[in-house]
Amino acid sequence: MKSINEDNKKINELVINWHITEVCNYDCKYCFAKWGRPKELHRSLEEIEKLLNNLASYFINGDSALKNEIGYDTVRLNLAGGEPMMLGSTFFIVLMLAKQKGFKTSVITNGHYLVNSRLDFPKNVLDMVGISFDSQDLLTRKKIGRVDRKGNSLSAEDLKMALKALVKTQTGIRTKINTVVNSLNYKEDFSSLIGELTPYKWKVLQVMPYGDDDLMISDEKFSQFVERHSGLGLPIFAESNSTMTESYLMVDPLGRFYQNSASASGYKYSDRINQCGVESTLAQIAFNPKTFLSRYRPIDITVTES
Repeated sequence: MKSINEDNKKINELVINWHITEVCNYDCKYCFAKWGRPKELHRSLEEIEKLLNNLASYFINGDSALKNEIGYDTVRLNLAGGEPMMLGSTFFIVLMLAKQKGFKTSVITNGHYLVNSRLDFPKNVLDMVGISFDSQDLLTRKKIGRVDRKGNSLSAEDLKMALKALVKTQTGIRTKINTVVNSLNYKEDFSSLIGELTPYKWKVLQVMPYGDDDLMISDEKFSQFVERHSGLGLPIFAESNSTMTESYLMVDPLGRFYQNSASASGYKYSDRINQCGVESTLAQIAFNPKTFLSRYRPIDITVTES
């Protein structure tokens, strides 16, 4: 099989996004991570290890068609939610097991427990962290829902503190900032903050149509946000709605592959990976390797959707 990397920028790493829990201390209005609070797989250590073994056997140790097509060398398990750090010690156990089985590891977090956790972060269990940060203004964050029941919200200063602490405990960690561009923040200027933080990647995502319609913005307004921050030497990577369709390899809290669709609303789910195996369940959802690769190209002037 011809590798699509012959015609595209080579990607050395495949990312598997495990939305490990729906539970979150924030209530973001655009959040799509709603599964009806099922009996999540992370509650069983046996099921956790079985899932990691299944994923490692297929994606790391196996010779799958996907590996041949994308040409990746390593696999990163990215824990997302909800807020994965709410799982406390279980969160750390998953990271340590994943490292033992050969995965690179990362987490997408709202950052709250990076500055407020009572648990010490184990050393060198995390290769990358992505912190979601949508506004430097507290009132805007409250309107979006990026605030807990006590009124706490991650500020720009908290964000700086969290990244500084992680760099001390996680050798060589890469840092990423995720910003969901919506009707409340698309006019905001992040250039000074991102320039000071110097993440390896600043991912800006157009809000998806799964939450509050009042937060939706047009492609034109999203492009305005991207253009305002382009040409400044910032590591900006932009994802419009079309770029995000069928471009993520995702596992839900029950241990099923799932995927959004270009032709229908909502998500399509596979059978459970631990019951039916990776090859069988992966074939049940749509995943577009070319669109996956397109998400790893930096933006210079305008949003690309190729």
